[in-house]
Amino acid sequence: MEAALPARHSLGDGQATVARFRMRNQRVSVAVILSVGGAVLDLDALRDLPGATVVRAEVAAGERAVCVSATLEHECELGELGAAMRAWAGARGWVVAVAPLARPG
Repeated sequence: MEAALPARHSLGDGQATVARFRMRNQRVSVAVILSVGGAVLDLDALRDLPGATVVRAEVAAGERAVCVSATLEHECELGELGAAMRAWAGARGWVVAVAPLARPG
């Protein structure tokens, strides 16, 4: 299931995502969030991400696990975002990995 938060438009082409954010002098990263019994993980849960805005997200759910892959826009350094995301996810019983997609132009 692919979905986007109402405040943003879903972008189907990853290259379009990179080009769009480089023009706005933003960093673009991908976060993969996994829940295996923690708090409910859905698109609404992503509204309070620390230091980042969700541009696009995909959810995969099974009987015991939920995984979200999200394209994020942020201004902070990747290490700073990763640390904030790990604390945010850990407090909810989730794990997260963050990787860069693009740096500002």
